[in-house]
Amino acid sequence: MSDDYEYLARVSKAGKESVDRPSGLWRRRGDELEYWSIVDRSWHPRGDVYVPHPDLLVPISAEQAQVLMGDRQRFARYWVERLRPVQGDLGEDTLVYRQLLSPEGDVDEGFGRDNTWVETQTIRDFQAAGPHDHPDLEPIAHETAERLIQETRGITGATEL
Repeated sequence: MSDDYEYLARVSKAGKESVDRPSGLWRRRGDELEYWSIVDRSWHPRGDVYVPHPDLLVPISAEQAQVLMGDRQRFARYWVERLRPVQGDLGEDTLVYRQLLSPEGDVDEGFGRDNTWVETQTIRDFQAAGPHDHPDLEPIAHETAERLIQETRGITGATEL
């Protein structure tokens, strides 16, 4: 990595993020600002992408940026939804969702019936509904998501990025 860049992690305390688990990675050289895409694993000029408020951008070292770029799991958030199937319904009662955080737009997916990740509105709908006394989606760790998919689907490695 070039020492000519200043590296910045997008960290929201409200979102319970940290420098080790940010929601975005940026770099700046002079007035040029670029973001790292979790989707295609490359740097892009800012373009029309929304730049976070300066208070959310925390300076990090080039080495820290390299670690973040090498582990996309740090940009993933997981949830579980536990359904109560109607009597006689053979539908699944545990669904796992993930959100991949990237400056150009978050990718929301659920682990689908065909044993692949498929796009979903579930996470966005849940987040837009405001505070919940009994949330439908419970945040879980990556390891828990992997274990639940293995237990319910018999699939290992489903959460690898």
